[in-house]
Amino acid sequence: MCDTKVSHLPTKISAKDRARQFPHVLHESGGKLFCTACNVVLEHKRKSSIDKHFSTAKHGRRTAEKRRQQGRQITVTEAVASRSVASAERIKICEDWVTTCTAVNIPLSKSDHPAMRRFLRDRVVNGGAIPGFHQLAQKYLGEVYQKEKEALKTVLAQKPVAVIFDETPDVEGRCVLNILIAPLEKDESGRILTYLADTVFLEECNHSTVSVAVVKCLQEYCIANDDVVVFNTDNAAYMIKAYKAALQSLFPNSVHITCMAHVMNLVGGAFHRPFDQLNAFMLSFPQMFYHAGSRKRRYLQFMTKKLPLGKKATVAPNPCATRWNSWFIAVLYHSEHFELYKDFIETEINMCGKSTPQSVERLHELLQDPDMAQSLQVQIRIMADKCKVIVQLLDIFQSRRPVTTKLFDYLEDLQMNFAVNKELQYEACSQYFEGLDLSCDIKTQILNTVEQAYNNAEEKLNKYMSDGQPAIHFLQEVRVFDPRHIAFMNDSVSSYKNIPGFSAVSQDEMDAYFTHLGPAALRASACGVVDLDIFWDGLQERLPVLSFLAKRYKDVIVNSADAERSNSIYKLVLSSRRRSITNSNLKALVFLYHNQRLTSGAFEKDEVEEDFEEDMDDSEA
Repeated sequence: MCDTKVSHLPTKISAKDRARQFPHVLHESGGKLFCTACNVVLEHKRKSSIDKHFSTAKHGRRTAEKRRQQGRQITVTEAVASRSVASAERIKICEDWVTTCTAVNIPLSKSDHPAMRRFLRDRVVNGGAIPGFHQLAQKYLGEVYQKEKEALKTVLAQKPVAVIFDETPDVEGRCVLNILIAPLEKDESGRILTYLADTVFLEECNHSTVSVAVVKCLQEYCIANDDVVVFNTDNAAYMIKAYKAALQSLFPNSVHITCMAHVMNLVGGAFHRPFDQLNAFMLSFPQMFYHAGSRKRRYLQFMTKKLPLGKKATVAPNPCATRWNSWFIAVLYHSEHFELYKDFIETEINMCGKSTPQSVERLHELLQDPDMAQSLQVQIRIMADKCKVIVQLLDIFQSRRPVTTKLFDYLEDLQMNFAVNKELQYEACSQYFEGLDLSCDIKTQILNTVEQAYNNAEEKLNKYMSDGQPAIHFLQEVRVFDPRHIAFMNDSVSSYKNIPGFSAVSQDEMDAYFTHLGPAALRASACGVVDLDIFWDGLQERLPVLSFLAKRYKDVIVNSADAERSNSIYKLVLSSRRRSITNSNLKALVFLYHNQRLTSGAFEKDEVEEDFEEDMDDSEA
């Protein structure tokens, strides 16, 4: 017989199998069987050894002690893995919390509020892992900022871009330059989104410091010089010099467009400036509601009684220098409610007596004089009707929807509108005087004011249709990329000197486009409207150079409204309770708030209501 000893232990039963036989009593980790209560390793192949362990007094005590709180002994491998998972989850919840707070502009310091701590601990999964404000700001804010910055670099990589920049002073006396970059491709809704790339704190604000900051930002985002298609700024002299003195030579394929929304705002200001009486009224009316909540309530109650049933009473819009179009929006409001003002003002005069504020007294003087009140009513009627074209164009020019190939036509139409209207005769505007008893002298005076308004607006517009807009010739020539315009445009390549790279287009391509492909697209289109994206995508092989240039320049941004929006966001973030914030943290907060509004679509809800700063360095201011 063989003397070799044969083991009679079961060979197929594993530690996991034994753990399943005694749930909540035994557990397996790393292929070993542990007693959960005692944290000791047991022989899983011998059931007798397990039973023997269960019968010990030690096991009985441990089971009683740890019945409700089970501590398990695990292997080093599982312990490290467990800590790694826990650490990753903690980092994720902290970064998600920072992302959420910055997206809605909730100060990170609110994380320390007792109510917020209870909510995070009790209602948010793993919310107890979120640390206090200081650790969030020092550790996680910078990490989230860097991750979002790297993601933005990916979005901008190897794409033609527009660069927009604008300077604003903040409450701490610093010169703040916001630099934005927009990839020239439209989203699903036809908009071009502009991302905040950097916020730079300048020691001095001049053309040199601005151009250096812009170049440094573009290098940081690895944007090739040839990919910069357009620079958008306001009309300030040092911004124009920054492009001419430095940026133009570094970025040869770019054009410089000063903000057309800003230009239109200047034209609108020139238009209403001669109406002294109307301007005085527009200034006094909102002033009577300053620090006067009770008067505002009485006004709304008064209007509710006077207005037709179902029409909601509202307070008149306040003409604000930092909100484009607000002056004209207020005029449209007054044109609907003007006839009700006299009764309300008289009621306020009787109620206030000797304590009547000056704004109410000025309004009372204007409305008590019959000639003055009727003259004012005529001016409001004329302005409410004639300003609509300016309001419409200002909305178009400050929109995120590209209108590059249409812009010059809009300006020419406005130029013709001014030329026709500046010599209004009484017969042409008699509808504005209906129901009013005004002398011929007052009528003549009003018509002269209207003529002066149109002369002022026309003069301002003509300036920017000549040398006041550095890209005016580019905007005139870029219409060639829309087949609707080729009928009245030159088909010679040499005629297009202001579109960078156009000299590389062959005359054969131009002839094919002007003679066959452009007219064919118009004939095939509905109502003569051609989808330029589809049209030029389909001609990449037949018109390679012309198609490349068309896709590059047909949708360039013509306004710096997003830079003005970023300035407003900066001032919103830098609230009175955040004055001690560091520059690096402030830069991160503004970056995250601005860009997450874009990616979340939040800008669509309040785009029209944004505040825009007036550049006081503008020579037109």
